[in-house]
Amino acid sequence: MNKENMTGDEKFLSEISKHMNNGDELSLKMIYSLFPEMNRKTISWRLYSLVQKGKLYRTGHGIYSLNSNNENNMSAGYEYMQKKSKEIYDILTEYGYDFYISGMDSLVGEILHMPENYPVIIIVEESGVKEIQEVLNEKDMIVLTEKDRNLLENTILKNKVDVILLRGKDFSLATDNISLKEKGFIDLYYAVTRMEYGISVTELSRIYQSLNRNHSITMAKLKAAAKDRGISVEINWLIEMNKASEKTIEFMSYQIMGDKWS
Repeated sequence: MNKENMTGDEKFLSEISKHMNNGDELSLKMIYSLFPEMNRKTISWRLYSLVQKGKLYRTGHGIYSLNSNNENNMSAGYEYMQKKSKEIYDILTEYGYDFYISGMDSLVGEILHMPENYPVIIIVEESGVKEIQEVLNEKDMIVLTEKDRNLLENTILKNKVDVILLRGKDFSLATDNISLKEKGFIDLYYAVTRMEYGISVTELSRIYQSLNRNHSITMAKLKAAAKDRGISVEINWLIEMNKASEKTIEFMSYQIMGDKWS
């Protein structure tokens, strides 16, 4: 359609659509930044109008997409979790704390070589961390929190960990107490890079590539997941890295190695 014949809503939609390739979502903050000279009330009205017309979808709090729902980012579900994860899931449903199972269990289908047994990553509201750790310890499970990281220097103990228990605040990043794939990856990334989780960095990289290749994640939710985990800076860098030139990557590599060995 000729731009001169387009309505205000159509021009607005055309512009934001350019930034929603491959099913990507846009946050309200990002949409505001695309129209710096437009009144924010006008932007909000246009978004509302497009949602009402079914041309745009509100997929989360302040999150918009051209698709009604990104089903690819949903985990396979309870029946596909390992036996230990199901046991813990059933135990935690008896308590009143917000929680969800994350990491490997939410990434079934994205991991080529899924191990038979692995530590369960659990996200729980901060007020419930201590009690949940005690409950699972009473079930003869070895449960480590972020405060217990120094214990992972013991190789024997590291190989016997049943549960990694992490705090969380944003429980919209899960469905039916199982994390979305974006949050599953972020929590797994955190466990691998901070808590000696038993998969290699190479395998972690393969998982990330698979998620991107299969369009199983959206950048807006990945950023929200990183914010909840407190690692926004490095994940934003990871997301933006594919936009950088070869020289930029080369320069950054030198800086990283220089800081490491200085």
